Amino acid sequence: MNETATTKLSYWACDQCQRHLKHGEFRFNCTICENYDLCEQCLATLDPPHPHRMMRELAHGQEETVEFDQNKNMANGIQTAIAMYHDRYCLGVRDIDKTNPSLYADTYSWLTFELVGTRAKNFGQGLRKIIEPRRYLGICSENRPEWVITDFACIFQSIISVPMYCLFNDCELVYVIKNAQVSVVVCDIKMLSKFVRLSTECPSLDHIICMDPISETILSKY
Repeated sequence: MNETATTKLSYWACDQCQRHLKHGEFRFNCTICENYDLCEQCLATLDPPHPHRMMRELAHGQEETVEFDQNKNMANGIQTAIAMYHDRYCLGVRDIDKTNPSLYADTYSWLTFELVGTRAKNFGQGLRKIIEPRRYLGICSENRPEWVITDFACIFQSIISVPMYCLFNDCELVYVIKNAQVSVVVCDIKMLSKFVRLSTECPSLDHIICMDPISETILSKY
């Protein structure tokens, strides 16, 4: 959060101590009671505790005031939103239960608008080393923040993104790559080996970028 996080007030107050929560502070919202929130201290000390499940959410105040660009396009719209809501949550991933990795926890790990914007900008600048504007880039992965960040990076650099479903079979993936003349594919680790294998059938495909770390075993194999 920026410096205003300790001074600017949010739109919420704690229903126990009546304290107005600050911008950037966590609030704990009841999943059953209507409009019932606790601050972190009251949640920990309330005796008896609130009977319903509480979800941790970010308390935020008024958005930043920015000048809108008269040249309205998708890239400017995203950049305006990043400037206005820079310290608010943008993309989140549900955490894995630490005691049972097969289950999800009730918490999320979040990226702010500012962090998403920075990553998209940096990734877009990196993409320009291997692909020109108005060329086609394929995105294929499960739902995750990197999918959106890649799409934003393409928008910032005037690269045309081509979404591809993980459930596509080999023939369908080859058809999309050939038909759109996709030269770069960004995928997750689950799809990496498939695209490497299919690259021999796709003359236009020059680069495959993986969203995840690649093990030495996979690197040595390919």
